[in-house]
This record gives sequence, structure tokens and C-alpha cells, in this order.
Amino acid sequence: MAHGPPVGWKARLDGNNTLNILSVCAIAGSWFYLNRSMLGWFARTLPEISVFNGWMLAAGVLLLGVLGYRYRQRIQLSAPTLHSLPLALMMGCGIGAISTRWLIALEQLPVVLFLFGTYGMLGLCLDPATWRKGLPIGAAIACLLPFGVQFSTGLGAPARVLTSQGVSYVLRLWDIPAISTEDIILLDTGVAYVDNPCSGLKSMWTGTLFLLAATWLEGRQIGMRWLLVCSANLGLLAIANTSRVIVLVVLTYILKQPLFAEMMHVPLGLMGFLVVSAATWGLLRWVPRQQNLGDLEKRAPPRSTVKAPFIITACILALTLIPQPPIVATAAWDVSTLQWSPQIQARPVPLNPYEQKFFARYPGVTTQKQQFQFQGITGSLVLVASPTWQAHHAPELCLTASGYRIESMKGQALTPKIAGRWLRLDGGKKTATYWFQSATQTTDDFFVRFRGEVFRTDPSWTLVSIVFDRPHSPNESPMQNFLTLVRDTLDPIQMVRGKS
Repeated sequence: MAHGPPVGWKARLDGNNTLNILSVCAIAGSWFYLNRSMLGWFARTLPEISVFNGWMLAAGVLLLGVLGYRYRQRIQLSAPTLHSLPLALMMGCGIGAISTRWLIALEQLPVVLFLFGTYGMLGLCLDPATWRKGLPIGAAIACLLPFGVQFSTGLGAPARVLTSQGVSYVLRLWDIPAISTEDIILLDTGVAYVDNPCSGLKSMWTGTLFLLAATWLEGRQIGMRWLLVCSANLGLLAIANTSRVIVLVVLTYILKQPLFAEMMHVPLGLMGFLVVSAATWGLLRWVPRQQNLGDLEKRAPPRSTVKAPFIITACILALTLIPQPPIVATAAWDVSTLQWSPQIQARPVPLNPYEQKFFARYPGVTTQKQQFQFQGITGSLVLVASPTWQAHHAPELCLTASGYRIESMKGQALTPKIAGRWLRLDGGKKTATYWFQSATQTTDDFFVRFRGEVFRTDPSWTLVSIVFDRPHSPNESPMQNFLTLVRDTLDPIQMVRGKS
């Protein structure tokens, strides 16, 4: 019995077939060499995937296999050909991946571009019409796979920070005193935590999947209009999630109805998602449908664009010559060896087992814990130097976990060179302060610290957290001297790290 390609599959050969095959092989080799760090990311991350996410990915692969078999009659292969659009997609993703690796320290973004560019490479062996129809599926896989494999890191924490800041801003507009720090909101009536379900990231993730599925089902083009609809979809989902958190905070801490808030938690999220999805479906009708490319394929390409594929191919090969940033994060300074001024009578205190376990999870993190006495001021001090924001958190979380009751908190200039936060604890019996310090600045805003690392302007930060045994004012002369001395003791360390 003769064997051949399945019905509906076709291979088209031309006079330049050998040259095209060699060109496509060179492109594939250059592409994977250019993105070798992304392959390493998968090698490191896949063994750590959770069981649930593993089953979800396996189900997704199985679904794609079933769909591929069911629609095999419509999938049309072609001999390796240098199509301009797939090459342009690869070129754009390659430039974007290199730029993000140098400018933004978020591993998932280059992975998304690598996967989407890999789909562009598949377009060199697919019929143009088939490749264009599969663009939404390729985009869905590129966007969903990196965050499905490693969803707990990357954008979850900043999403929670932005949500808490947005909620506290709206509450202040309503004359409700509220201040946010990292992912908690401090009100006069309690402390609200913006946890993972309240970040809105999963709803954006699912909403993007819905948009891509609707785009594929309706055969809409992915272009400028589609990008505008996608941006509107993400914006509406963020607004819906922020509104939900505001309602829950008001019900729990203002109206004192925690049981009702718990009952409304899931329905509010589901209702907001359904409303936004319906609005997105309506906006998608503004996007034109894909055109039939059958007639376009029969036309000879314009003379001015015949050389375009070869020019783009040469540019893709040239991308491999661009140096890439180091994969390993900059190590933080070892603050465990920091020597204090004799003016500060410091005595080392060991970390408790929970603190030791937490900080051991992050390479390059060093800590120091001291009890001190300075000009009648006594208390405890904790330093955490870290090259990653994941090892830093708002000290309010530790204070509340340790049994302290936060009465008030205010961001202010503690000294002319320190921007931090001042807290009153346990009915004013104790006070506390903290700030994040880098080689160039101090701040009380966790998002500023996050942004400095992500955009590589300040790669290494030290968290300074101090609890005083008695009530104090930051304007007291001894307190000013103490805070300045702590800041200046860290400053030479950070300046050396910043210049290295």
C-alpha cells in the first residue's frame, strides 16, 4: 500500500526549495540560540510546576492534539518558504525579547515573546491562510503557558500592590482614612489584606484567554483594532476587580458585615467578569474579520518586496550577535557582617525559625537582627538586603503577625535624607519605623522598590525595620541622630554595590 500525506495536507515545491530549506534551518538554529536562556528557564521551571498546573497543561496539550486531528483536513502544510509576515513577527519578538531582558527584570515577558516568535517560525512551513487563522491560538499559548507554569511569581505581587493603592485612593476620595503598603490597606477600623484572589491577575489571565478564543471563533484579525480591544478588556477587568475589593472592604471594615462580605466575594467577582466579557464580545465586533488569502497567494508579490524576506532573514541572524544580560541576579551586600558605630550599643539577636526558613528560599539574601541602645532610645532592628523583591515585604505584616496592634501609620520624611513610614503601636505604647534603601534613594513605597529592581535602575535594596520600646517622635533630636546614623552606616555599602 502506498503511503502519502493525509488528505487535505499539501506540500508545495518551487525552484528555490533547496535555498529556502537551508534558510529556514539557519533561521531556526539562530532563533533557538538567541533564546537559549528561555530554554533554560523552562528546564528550571517545569520540574517545580504544581500538580494542578501540570494537569492543566497536560489537558491543554491533549485538547490541542484533539483539535489538530479533528481539523487535519483544513491544515495545509507548505514547503519551507520565507514568508514576510512570519519573519516580521519573529523579528519583532526577537528585538522585544532582547530589549525586555536588558530593561525589565521579569522572566515571563521574554518567554511570551519567545513562544509567540516560535509560532511565527512555524509560519515558514504552513500555508499563509492556515497560519493567519491560527494566530489567536499561538498568542493564547504564548501568553498563558509562562504564567501557567510559574503563576505565583512575576506579576502577582505588583498586581496586589496596585490594587491596594487604587482601593485606598478611592476610599480617601470618600473621606475614609486609608493608607496602603504593599498588599495591605490600613484603616481606622482594621487592616485589610489584598490576597492573591483579590489581585485581579487571574481574571485578566482568564479574560485574555476568552478574548483570544472569541477572536478565533469569529475569525477576527489581530491588528491595531484588536490591540485596542485587548487593552480595553484588561482595563475593564482591572476596574471591575478594584470595584469588587472596594465593596468587600467597605462591607467588612466600614459597615461591619464580614459574613455578608464573605458571601459576596465570589458572586461579585463572577458578575464583574461576565459583564466585562460581554462588553469585550461587543467591542470585538468592531474588529474586521480575516480576509480570504486564497486570491492573494496567486498574485506575484510586488517587485519592491521580493527581497524583503531575505533582508528580514539577515536581520534575524544578526540578532544573535547582540550580547545578552547576565541571567544571575546581582548579589546583595552581606549585611550580616555589618559593623555598627560604638555609639549604637548593639547586641545580635538570632532570627526565629520562621524567618530563617523564609529568607533561605532566596539566594543572595542576607540579614541582621540587633537589639540596640542609643542616647536613651532602645529597641530592635532588622536589616534584610536582597537582590529580589520577593524576599521583601511590608513590615506591618510581621508586626501584626507578632501581636502588635497598629494604631496609625504615616509616610513622611523621617530625616532630610530618609523617606520612610512612622507607626504607632498598641495604643501609643510603642512606635516603629521602616524604609527601603538602595544606592541612590530611600522610600517607604514598596512599588518604588519593585520598580527600581524591575527596570534595573536600583538592582539591590535593603529593608530597614525598627521597633522602639517606648513612644517617640521622629522629630526628637536623639531620634534624628539615630536614624541618620543607621542610614549613613548602610550608605557606603550601597554605594559600593551601586558602582560595581
